[in-house]
Amino acid sequence: MKYLLLALGVFISGSLHAQFSFYVSGGGNYSHLRVTRNPGGIMEGKGGVGWQTAAGAEYNTHFGYFVYFEAGFSGQKFKKDSSASGDFKSIESHYTYKPIFLNFPFGIGYQFDLTKELGLKIYGGVTTQVGLGGKVSRNSTSYELDSTGQTVIVSTENETHRIHFGRSIQVQNEFRSDLANAIWGLNIGAGLNFLKTVEGTIFYQEVLTNILPGGDGAPEINKLRCMTLNLKFYLPGQYKKAKAQLNL
Repeated sequence: MKYLLLALGVFISGSLHAQFSFYVSGGGNYSHLRVTRNPGGIMEGKGGVGWQTAAGAEYNTHFGYFVYFEAGFSGQKFKKDSSASGDFKSIESHYTYKPIFLNFPFGIGYQFDLTKELGLKIYGGVTTQVGLGGKVSRNSTSYELDSTGQTVIVSTENETHRIHFGRSIQVQNEFRSDLANAIWGLNIGAGLNFLKTVEGTIFYQEVLTNILPGGDGAPEINKLRCMTLNLKFYLPGQYKKAKAQLNL
């Protein structure tokens, strides 16, 4: 019982010295699409470069651990096409997605003080992404074989429209859904904090859910991987005040 009371006392003492620090961040990302199931044929996912910006907070404790949570926007880009196989296809389609998401990353981390000016942070958590807008482009080419066995282009079609976010996998003309309303995944990351005011971070996110509407019940399953690079700027005085109180 006395050990439990001691642990509770240490936790309460650490909580009393805890402090929030606030920041803004921004940078670039690289997203890569994985087509894990496609009953209609061979589809290959490809990547693209995008951007993100966010504002967040950290709840720092006396033990070096902290809880972080953010809210921000990101513009991502990824592609998929059916031209990966060398076999003849009557139709080849190429898609380019440029969605805009509202992001809510949160998790826990730990800071190692390398020097008085430099700190190493380790992050781990979950990110929820909610679709806001964006565009998707489709380029389709129809082929047929002539009498000599040569491939001949019959027709081409190019189309771009606003991304429709939804849950239904039913195709209903212009009202069909292109991407799911929301997706979520796991993220891990690391950051170098310089002079306790600026931090460079790198994060890797693995999306666990199907980005297409209908979830895992959809005929096709697409999942995303994303790498982000950010610069994080702590609001003046917030981070230093937090560290000063934690060191009391």
